[in-house]
Amino acid sequence: MIRVAFIASLVVATLGGCSDPSKAVYFDGKQFAGRLQVNKEDKRSFTATSAPVSQSLEGAREAARFEGTKYCIHKYGRSDIEWTASPEAEATELNIVEDVLTVQGRCAE
Repeated sequence: MIRVAFIASLVVATLGGCSDPSKAVYFDGKQFAGRLQVNKEDKRSFTATSAPVSQSLEGAREAARFEGTKYCIHKYGRSDIEWTASPEAEATELNIVEDVLTVQGRCAE
């Protein structure tokens, strides 16, 4: 039930944010620039980034996770991700360079 609600909220947030800037997706009350790059050899694997981390570490974590989840749902119909560089890692273990958080994962099969 929670999973269905989560997926539904992602879809609504994604569609809403595309058409009207006033309906942009916010994390921890702030807007983040999120990007996703797909691995060319393994299309299920990706690298997601979010910035600026200085606004909110928790918001940046959720924005990066959102990019990965959105991709997996769109391409494979599932939100399950096997993280290799998780947004849930300890703050000291996160890959943050020049105010950009980078995480890596793979859409589950």
